[in-house]
Amino acid sequence: MGKRRLILIGNGMAGVRTIEEIVKHAGDAYQIAVIGREPHPNYNRMLLSSVLQGDASLKDITLNSRTWYEEHGIALYTGETAVKIDTDRRTVSTDKNREIAYDKLIIATGSSPFILPVPGADKEGVYGFRTIEDCRAFIDAAGRYRKAAVIGGGILGLEAAKGLVNLGMEVSVIHHSSYIMQNQLDRTASAMLQHDLERQGIHFLLEKDTEAVLGTSRATGLRFKDGTEVEADLIVMAAGVRPNIGLAKASGLAANRAIIVNGYMQTNVPDVYAVGECAEHNGVVYGLIKPLYEQGQVLARHICGLECEPYRGAVQSATLKIAGIDLFSAGKIKDDDTTTAIRLIDESAGIYKKAVFQADQMAGVILYGDTKNKQKLLESIVKQRDITVVKKTFFQSGGESTVSSMLLDETICQCHAVSKGAIIEAVKLHDLKTAEDVKRCTKASGSCGGCRPLIEELLIHAAEHEYEKPAGAQAMCSCTSLTEDEVVEQIQMRQLSSVQDVISQLGWKTGSGCSVCAPAIHYYLRMIRPGVTAAEPLLHEDGGCTIVPQTYGGLIKADELRRIADAIEKYGIPHAVLTPGQRLKIPGVGQSVKENLQMPICAVHKHTVGPIKTCACTNLDCVQAIAVELEKETETLIMPARTSIAISACTDDCVYCTVHDIGVLKAGRGWELYAGGRGGQNARAGELFSVAETLKKAGEYIKGFLQYYRETANYLEGVGQWINRAGIIHIREVLFDNDLRGQLLERLEKEQRLLVKETIKGLM
Repeated sequence: MGKRRLILIGNGMAGVRTIEEIVKHAGDAYQIAVIGREPHPNYNRMLLSSVLQGDASLKDITLNSRTWYEEHGIALYTGETAVKIDTDRRTVSTDKNREIAYDKLIIATGSSPFILPVPGADKEGVYGFRTIEDCRAFIDAAGRYRKAAVIGGGILGLEAAKGLVNLGMEVSVIHHSSYIMQNQLDRTASAMLQHDLERQGIHFLLEKDTEAVLGTSRATGLRFKDGTEVEADLIVMAAGVRPNIGLAKASGLAANRAIIVNGYMQTNVPDVYAVGECAEHNGVVYGLIKPLYEQGQVLARHICGLECEPYRGAVQSATLKIAGIDLFSAGKIKDDDTTTAIRLIDESAGIYKKAVFQADQMAGVILYGDTKNKQKLLESIVKQRDITVVKKTFFQSGGESTVSSMLLDETICQCHAVSKGAIIEAVKLHDLKTAEDVKRCTKASGSCGGCRPLIEELLIHAAEHEYEKPAGAQAMCSCTSLTEDEVVEQIQMRQLSSVQDVISQLGWKTGSGCSVCAPAIHYYLRMIRPGVTAAEPLLHEDGGCTIVPQTYGGLIKADELRRIADAIEKYGIPHAVLTPGQRLKIPGVGQSVKENLQMPICAVHKHTVGPIKTCACTNLDCVQAIAVELEKETETLIMPARTSIAISACTDDCVYCTVHDIGVLKAGRGWELYAGGRGGQNARAGELFSVAETLKKAGEYIKGFLQYYRETANYLEGVGQWINRAGIIHIREVLFDNDLRGQLLERLEKEQRLLVKETIKGLM
């Protein structure tokens, strides 16, 4: 059975997050195509205002580069619009006369800015604020014009206004209501926000309804229904959005305000789904990252045939991404006959807090000027905690450390569901120093960015305090109470250089360690300070040894065979053994046999990259060539555990690539890379890690993979165990980042050169 065909219409955040989850759960099950109207790969639309305000670049907000799509075998059609869905024939047609068949279809067309239906709205200089192109147009206009008007006093309008102020424009915000952000704030919080924004240079015109856009071919201003006017060379419509459902409705999909879906994001048409801002679940259309990502996770598991709970909705929350403004609101914030509220206001400090309760259970919150407890309070809303429980958190002073009182399993990043404990573990394991490091490693703050201040606080707190060992953390062995991570940290901090130094200075209970800790310490020392130890053969009780002559890539020449045969005869060795790794093993020999062979010897007992198994069923010289190259570049490296690699170019996969630590298999779309497989009684297939166009590219990924494994795995932790702990998605993110992969390869090459140099020195 071939791969099923999956089409995603819409290359935005919700849709592509769904595809990420599908690739994670069943990456090889679908042939995926993505149709995107914009000419760009997937980017973070939530951070466009940060680009406009000068806090981020367009590169900073790109979520998935074109390389990511290529690596996962995803066909990406950018600058192309889906214009027809034929649900009977199961095809999608585009404006470029392309027709694509599907077995499963996901509609994630998002929404578009609501352009007021007033005369002159089509004039030059009038924009919505939704795309990178809009952002570029604003930046260009700011260099040529002086005055701007933003229609809409909601989150998007205020963030756009601040960006235009930062670009040097005089900005007026026009709002139909009597106070700004009326859907997220009460009048008290709104008045405080308006006061602070006016101090930042934004002018407000409230209770104004636009009647027309002035000007001839280009906009020059606005006229309101009360007869007043305002000058403006640039007009931004930020008065809300409308879900893009025209294509869906024309195709027979049930829709109200948006496309109607059930808890598994299914529409009324079989095998057609909707997710994101174009989907309506239980009468609600969500525009926030967290609920859209949660929808994507449910949809991905459902499409992959995995058990999952249906999507049940989410608490709406809001933050404002403007420097110097701390604002958060969530849930029900309006007072009525069914609610009670707690309010705290400190005008001198610019702080206002309001907690809303229904039947004494937390229902909503507004925080202005002090948002440090927002995650706890949001969790209280989700869990409907009692008023007596919430009061302590609500009145907690902003000067106290929020992160210090958070439990390890409490969520820091709501968008990506990253807990405090997960960030702490990543900080300690990978020596993370900045919020950008944390985002790259865990994705925390990678979407809306609202949790970034909390992450920065956590980093400071982590540097100033030592956390207690998490439950279940075990000492390295009975010789010490320290964990492996703590031993490594002490080796680095104290610059220890020998096993005996570690044992004596770190208070070992025994004078020389044991069979568990001594080799582990030796491994960590080698990793921290690459040095030498030539691979010595494994001695038998009779004083002999077993040797495996090194034949790179499993290739052996006639003169090498003759030397091996002569040595076997000369020293009366009963036989040689052909190993599963396609090498010859000579048992029970002495040191003189090695000298007669005049061949390098494989390290058969150390934690190394084992001989690479290759398929002999094809005449592809490139397979043997890459095996030879990899063996030569990794033979001197010490690994956390013995690591097996197999490369096959035949359809039968005669070397069983997928049950090795790393496997490379020829496929129609290139070379598939598998990782984390295991042979033996509890055999398991590895996960599809990537698809490389060429073997050379595959080799680059393998070397980067090996180096990252060496740098982050524990001693004796196999590749499969490491992947389960670190997460295949995280490892992919590291290796698919060209800069990070380049750094890994540079460190591997540097260490390999050093080890070769030290080995030669030791033989002289």
